[in-house]
Amino acid sequence: MEVMVAVGVLIVATLAAFSSQLASVRLVNDSRQTDTAIADLRGCMEQVLVLQTDEIPIPASDFADGQAIAMYTNLHLPDQRITATYPGYAGGAIPNPLPIVLTMTWSDGLGRPRTQRLRSMKAR
Repeated sequence: MEVMVAVGVLIVATLAAFSSQLASVRLVNDSRQTDTAIADLRGCMEQVLVLQTDEIPIPASDFADGQAIAMYTNLHLPDQRITATYPGYAGGAIPNPLPIVLTMTWSDGLGRPRTQRLRSMKAR
């Protein structure tokens, strides 16, 4: 009987350790995906900031307002998409400084939607 109790305790402890390990792996994967997302957002923001202010939010630009930035679509993460928006800009005169918000969406390993944002300003 004592052996049966000891085996039961050992099984429970092993399952708890396995569950903890599985949660740890998920956290590491989430962290890696978040790091990748931030790196892609920073790279995209650098590309935006080197442009002249009047070249950024126009419809013909790679960084048109509200449109997915093609070069970052599905680049490193599943369903990855970066969209640029410019709060306070509705066409016409470009504000100085121009506020820039890059929003990246993707799906994590479990298919859940994830989002990260990066904000900056571009002065003339």
